[in-house]
Amino acid sequence: MLRPMLKETPPSSVLSAGLAIALLLFLLAIHVASSQPGLGFSVGSAASGVAVRSVDERSLLAQQITPGDLVLALRSSAGLMALEGWDAVAEPDDAVEYATYNRFFQRHEALWQIIHGEGLEVLVQPYVLKGQPPPPRWLALTPAPLRGIGALPLSFWYQMACALAVLLMGVAAWAFVNTERGPQLYAMAGLVVAVAMTASAIYTSRELTLAPDWFLLLSRLNQAGAMLFAGMGTTLFWYYPVRLGRLAFEYLMLPLVLLTLIGNWLQWWPNLDLAARYPLLVWLIVDFVFAFLQWQRTRFEPVERARLKWMLVAWFTGAVGYLGAVIAPQVMGFLPLIPQQYAWGLFVVSYLGIALGIVRYRLFDLDRWILMAWFWFAFGIVFVAIDASLVLLLDLQTSIGVLMSLALVGWVYLPLRNSMMNWLSPRDAPETLHKRLPAILQQAFEYQRPVAEQWGQALQDIYHPLSCESSSERIDTPQLRDNGLRMAVPAVASQGSYLLSYAAGGRRLFNPRDLQFSVQALTLFRYARDYHQSFQNGVISERRRVARDLHDDVGARLLSVVYRAQGDERLQRLARECLGELREVIQGLQKSEVPLLQSYSRWHAEARERCTLFGVELSMELAPDIGSYLLSPRLERNLSRVLRECLSNSFRHAGATSITVSLRMTAGRLALEYADNGRGLAAAVLDGLDGLGLAGIRQRCEELGGEVALWSPLQGGLAVHCEVPMGGGGRT
Repeated sequence: MLRPMLKETPPSSVLSAGLAIALLLFLLAIHVASSQPGLGFSVGSAASGVAVRSVDERSLLAQQITPGDLVLALRSSAGLMALEGWDAVAEPDDAVEYATYNRFFQRHEALWQIIHGEGLEVLVQPYVLKGQPPPPRWLALTPAPLRGIGALPLSFWYQMACALAVLLMGVAAWAFVNTERGPQLYAMAGLVVAVAMTASAIYTSRELTLAPDWFLLLSRLNQAGAMLFAGMGTTLFWYYPVRLGRLAFEYLMLPLVLLTLIGNWLQWWPNLDLAARYPLLVWLIVDFVFAFLQWQRTRFEPVERARLKWMLVAWFTGAVGYLGAVIAPQVMGFLPLIPQQYAWGLFVVSYLGIALGIVRYRLFDLDRWILMAWFWFAFGIVFVAIDASLVLLLDLQTSIGVLMSLALVGWVYLPLRNSMMNWLSPRDAPETLHKRLPAILQQAFEYQRPVAEQWGQALQDIYHPLSCESSSERIDTPQLRDNGLRMAVPAVASQGSYLLSYAAGGRRLFNPRDLQFSVQALTLFRYARDYHQSFQNGVISERRRVARDLHDDVGARLLSVVYRAQGDERLQRLARECLGELREVIQGLQKSEVPLLQSYSRWHAEARERCTLFGVELSMELAPDIGSYLLSPRLERNLSRVLRECLSNSFRHAGATSITVSLRMTAGRLALEYADNGRGLAAAVLDGLDGLGLAGIRQRCEELGGEVALWSPLQGGLAVHCEVPMGGGGRT
């Protein structure tokens, strides 16, 4: 998978820059929105014209107008203008024709001049539920120099909260993996849509009009933010979760977006549908195409497929929801189902969904510590919001408001945050590592498999990585790699190492606690290795002593029996057989590890000799790539006994005429497969193999940490499968 790498920047720098941008947008929006002249009332578009929506109780007109009254006209020394319903529409981009769009801004430029003229008056038609309304009347109006922060409506704060949430979530994701295209595009999309939301928050929350230059600029910023967000989203699906091609798609996307915006602002297109709405729908269609291609590319990658599923649901919740509720109805000639200023919440839902995916499915290869950054952002925002609400809405003193907000944060917000953290935490959090210590101890000192093999299995059981690969790289201590995506751990019994990737099945990153615990576990397994080695050295020493004693005492006595049994051929043959068996036992006790090929040659020669004696055809083979494996004396001796017992059964009980033997390696275990064409398992059981013979075979295999299976094939005969670990259990 190709992933263009970017220059890595410290997370603190990215977070600081993101906070600075968020603070700049927030303060700029408050400054522009609150520095406009204050009329004391706000209006909205109605079927019969321009209607009063709300009235500031501190305004001089508070006792003269009420919500629902119609504002028919304004006049001052700068002129007179009769108002139309379209003058109070929240979103000028709702226009279809450029003529309507241009006329809207021309009229607002004239309104701005009238409001700043001398002797401003407003013509108001009082609202009545029943009966004939009274005649309109002109009311003198003296605008306040500044509207003020307290007069900003809830829709302004709602849109700014959406903008800051999306921006900060994107920045927090990018801060920790800013060398990847995926989180970069996620953050950039959050930035541009935050700019669009900020612009919308200012002009959709106006009382009647704005400064002409600001109004047109904010409208174009809203258009640019929405168009760039659509392009960024399409580019994101080009790169994530796998790159669809070598093309740097952003170099195609940016010129297309800029061309579309320039064509819109210079009004090259016939109408706003073709200039703004259809391009957004086209980008969405391309999103679906890229999503389909991503689905095809990840069909054999279950982890990437799981991430893609979550990404599709989260992203298209916001994109399809917004376009379906706002853009599509306008294209079809209807009003938006949800006003744009409230539809921004769908993008917050989308970004929250991706945030949950980062925690659950490690979208963009992030981990739960990214959640901590988001919660710290949320903590500050919630604290300020609660404090501001108590001070402004409830008209409390600042000190009392701070105390009450602290109480609410401590008693309500913090418990909820902790509950969310516990719910979103990975299921095998690092805190549970100490609970696995008993199982790790048991693995370290288990004799059924070599310590090196147990160490690899222990790493799998401790960290549940998506992959655990052996490497020839030599390291002395465990190391974190790729910002916690991987961890390299030294091997116990060799000069290599293990490379673990994606802890907890891909749900979290490796962290310093994992590193510390792996050091402790590695020390424990090295102690176990030394213990096994010391034990083995002691066994070898004791074995050699026993071999000397057998040779010097028992061997000498048997040799005396051989010489004294002259004339008794039967007794002499028995004594010689016992002496031969004793010599074989002594040799087995004295020798060290031997190559499998050497043992196989001896087994083959013995089996060939016995089969020739009984007139049985023998086919025996050794897999060509395993002859260099070393067998411990214990493993070599037990396999010799198993093969010898199988041959004895075929000769004495089964009446076989053909025997097949093969040795091969399966997943680090040596498999001995034996088959004859005799009377089968029933005959073997009747003739006593189920007694000492079968018990002996099974016991020898289990002593080696292996398994044995016997059965009668459909074509007849007896089949034996004996499988043992190559280490011989690490015990001699």
